[in-house]
Amino acid sequence: MFRTTIPLGRYAGVAVGAHWSVVIVLALISWLLGASVLPAAAPGYPGSWYWITGALTAVFFLVSLLAHELTHAVLARHHGMGVKRITLWMLGGVAELEGEPPSPKADLLIAASGPAISLLLGGLFLGGAYLAAAVLPPLALSGLGWLGVTNLILGVFNLLPGAPLDGGRVLRAAVWHFTGDRARAAATAAKVGQVLGLVFIALGLAETFLLGQWTGLWLAFLGWFLMGAAQAELTGGLARRRLGDLRARAIMDPHPVPAAGWFTVQGFLDQTAGTVRHRLFPVLSFDGRPIGVVSLAELTRMTPDQRLATRLSDVCRPPQLVDAGERVADLLNKVSLRPGTDLLLVVEQGRLAGTISSEDLARALELAALRGQDHNVPAS
Repeated sequence: MFRTTIPLGRYAGVAVGAHWSVVIVLALISWLLGASVLPAAAPGYPGSWYWITGALTAVFFLVSLLAHELTHAVLARHHGMGVKRITLWMLGGVAELEGEPPSPKADLLIAASGPAISLLLGGLFLGGAYLAAAVLPPLALSGLGWLGVTNLILGVFNLLPGAPLDGGRVLRAAVWHFTGDRARAAATAAKVGQVLGLVFIALGLAETFLLGQWTGLWLAFLGWFLMGAAQAELTGGLARRRLGDLRARAIMDPHPVPAAGWFTVQGFLDQTAGTVRHRLFPVLSFDGRPIGVVSLAELTRMTPDQRLATRLSDVCRPPQLVDAGERVADLLNKVSLRPGTDLLLVVEQGRLAGTISSEDLARALELAALRGQDHNVPAS
């Protein structure tokens, strides 16, 4: 989902990163706490202490968001789903899950686990502040209290019944359970999410123009985001239904032009790249195994001397491998291909069988839309 992230390590076996917008959020929370909330709640301290406490509280809030997303990830893996990564960003966090929940019960547990941990943390922070009232200074108690209330609000907000919020997933699980139709359930949750977004926009604009509160713009922005995300889920669900059981081998290019990893970059340019109309190439090892992907755009950043002395195997990017029998609908949940940059390598029994580009995926989706429920889309 995000390309510009800062790696934060692995937790519970899941890679975690932070989008650059997290820095803005940390700064805003620190400023809000240090400049107004904490001085009002615990007056009489030097100004620097408010800023230090505000910054520490903001960091603990970020840890709370990570705990929320990690809970989703751990439950998803428990139910057989893959977890690509967790990314923290301006509006919270995103656990990128691979595949679909195997049952309505699994869907419900995975979705509800995040808000549950937020509510639990909220209770723990507030309970800790109450129990330590005689020991900790008022400034620290104010920080704990803010964390408690904020986590409770986060938990309740995420339970609102509309996609992409966790409450939307809970609604999806419930509709799926009672109707037996997962696609219908997902569409219902997405449509409710769109209505929820509209309500937020209306409330935000009313707060801004009728009450003169500029904080309403944030609520309107949040509603706009919810509407867009819900529409994306609705569109994605429709695309997956149209693709049906279509497999990767049906949309791949079965005759890709491979690049020999043992060639120098210049040798590859002279003998291969200059003779075909391609910009992206799968890179193979000497024994024919796919080891990476290289694009002409990346090679333009090398100097002539570097191109003469560097092998392709040393500059290619790690490959994204998919099995030829994998469903294209599942690929939509797992990959995001940038035109002219990314290429999926389709393998059968460990050998390169073909490639899938962003154009191939787009073509499959367009043909599926044109043909309705006819999923027999030819590869060429």
